[in-house]
Amino acid sequence: MSEQLERISAALELREPDRVPTFDVMEEYANIYDVLGKRPTPLGFLVTNRYAAAVFDVAMPVLNRMGFLDSEMDRFSYDRTAAAVKMGYDGAWVMHVPIWRFRDSRIAEDIYGRYYDIVVDDRGNIATPIYKGGLIASPDDWKALDKRPILRLPERANRVFAKIQKDLGDRIAVFASFLYGLFENTWQMMGFERYAVALRKEREFLKRVIKFYEDHYCLMIEAWADAGVPCAVYSDDMAYRSGPMVNPRVMDELFGDSFRRITETAHAHGMKIVVHTDGMVYPLLPWFADCGFDGVHALEPTAGVKLAEVKEMVGDRLCLLGNLDITHILVDAAKEEVFEAVRDSIMQAGRGGGYILAPTNSHPDMSVQRLRWMLEAVREYGRYPLEL
Repeated sequence: MSEQLERISAALELREPDRVPTFDVMEEYANIYDVLGKRPTPLGFLVTNRYAAAVFDVAMPVLNRMGFLDSEMDRFSYDRTAAAVKMGYDGAWVMHVPIWRFRDSRIAEDIYGRYYDIVVDDRGNIATPIYKGGLIASPDDWKALDKRPILRLPERANRVFAKIQKDLGDRIAVFASFLYGLFENTWQMMGFERYAVALRKEREFLKRVIKFYEDHYCLMIEAWADAGVPCAVYSDDMAYRSGPMVNPRVMDELFGDSFRRITETAHAHGMKIVVHTDGMVYPLLPWFADCGFDGVHALEPTAGVKLAEVKEMVGDRLCLLGNLDITHILVDAAKEEVFEAVRDSIMQAGRGGGYILAPTNSHPDMSVQRLRWMLEAVREYGRYPLEL
């Protein structure tokens, strides 16, 4: 076992490693290629330039059939892992998301039945599309959805993660992940208003959809495990900054058994699995522990989440990951502020183990220099026994 995986495993098992582990969540082209010293060609002009966009619109059906975007995602997942290794992280949340198809230069669709706005970041890169709505309005629409691309995901994930693990797995603990979780896949395909109606009047339909994605998620875990990946992130945003999007009792009724099967499948293969959701998660934390997750990520400070309170609530049941602010601390803060934020997080959650320091999410405005300061601060303040 590598020292990085040993460190991560100890924290996920609520033990003290030699120091507080670090976890990379970076998913932005510009930052990743900055770390790797590469100069990617910004492709945003294909969207923003009307002449290029007109050509793009004509070419897109051909590129979709060729699997152009899928191949780009394969390469990107490898490169983002290599960047995490170069930065010196202990673990990395590696998204592999070959799910999008461009309808034209303005709209993307995914294989789950959603559509998105195509957006360009301030450095000219095409960024992660922004969800706009669902294409599934009825049980008949769900029945008609071509599910073959969804069913091909495990095979592709196995191939991509096997290469990542073979080439880089001895230098970083890989946390495999993909989009989306069961809650997001269920409501986003129809939009939240339609979903609210289905909660009241079409529970059996929702249960069929949830069961499909439960089975699919377990197949993905099997594919990751067969590739040798040691950890997974179950990503499924379930909360606003004000609290859970749906009553926790209803969430357990709909998703509890599925979540328990997902975590049991991971554990049966010797994998650790953590749950990610943004927002105010206090009401959900005991449920996450009951469902068998090993840890919880984000713990978003801008949603009012305080590490010390989470440690008190579930620190004996869940490893805590995250809490580093991505609106100021890792964007434009002075070095002293970054160091102080890292020290404060370790002080609140690091004692006794069970804490992995990480940004709360990925964001295009995050500064690579401040991420390096964050890692430097962990090396200074994070050695056990802690002396803070």
